[in-house]
Amino acid sequence: MGLLPMIEKGKPVACHTDWPLFYMNDFSRLGLMVNRLADAVSILRSSGYMVHADERGTMLEIDGKEQAAAIVATLRAKAIDCETADLVSCVYQG
Repeated sequence: MGLLPMIEKGKPVACHTDWPLFYMNDFSRLGLMVNRLADAVSILRSSGYMVHADERGTMLEIDGKEQAAAIVATLRAKAIDCETADLVSCVYQG
């Protein structure tokens, strides 16, 4: 099981301490971008998914690609626009 960060579309992504500030090769962090984060969290929790919020942001417990597809389907069925995306925009990749 892993944790998938969730962010709201259009909001800046903060650098996290577990992300490098300087990296000489490609670095990315897959996350789920949604148009209404609070609504998405509520929908996922009521559907039985584990969602955590702390100083790192909002994190969704996920167990494989089948569950990821089910999560996207659950959100889209409730009119939540969502997509997977690379969340790293604050890392220098020189």
